[in-house]
Amino acid sequence: QGICIFLAQLLGSVTGASILSFVFPQDQDRTESLGSNKISEGFTAGQVLLGEGMMTFLLVFVVLETAVNPASAAQRIMACLAIGLAVFLAHSVLLPVDGCSINPTRSFGPALVASCRKNSSDLFQDMWVFWLGPLAGATLAAFAYHLLKG
Repeated sequence: QGICIFLAQLLGSVTGASILSFVFPQDQDRTESLGSNKISEGFTAGQVLLGEGMMTFLLVFVVLETAVNPASAAQRIMACLAIGLAVFLAHSVLLPVDGCSINPTRSFGPALVASCRKNSSDLFQDMWVFWLGPLAGATLAAFAYHLLKG
């Protein structure tokens, strides 16, 4: 099931970026890359890795505590608000840093479609950061959730 969800997210990301490429002609795309994630000037890969990891940790931990934890079942209706605020916080912090990924598949689709459109692969140069950071943050959140649930 997890593999199917992962593949569906990859397909959805590529599909969404493809639709964007039809809506925004290349000369009208202000990001010049369909909103692909990249390390902004003045930031290092280490800083972005830490930021992506922390914000993904926050998001996944909030999801686990509000939408998954049986102890929060009575307040489950408020989970969407808490999750939305976590996503808002992540974007508030990371948009100027790297465009805010917090989901590796979200980074993959725009980079792939924009690379095909520009005939360039430079958008994949820092892609490892947008996979490793969120995957590490999500793993740590799951570990912390199970540790605290104990």
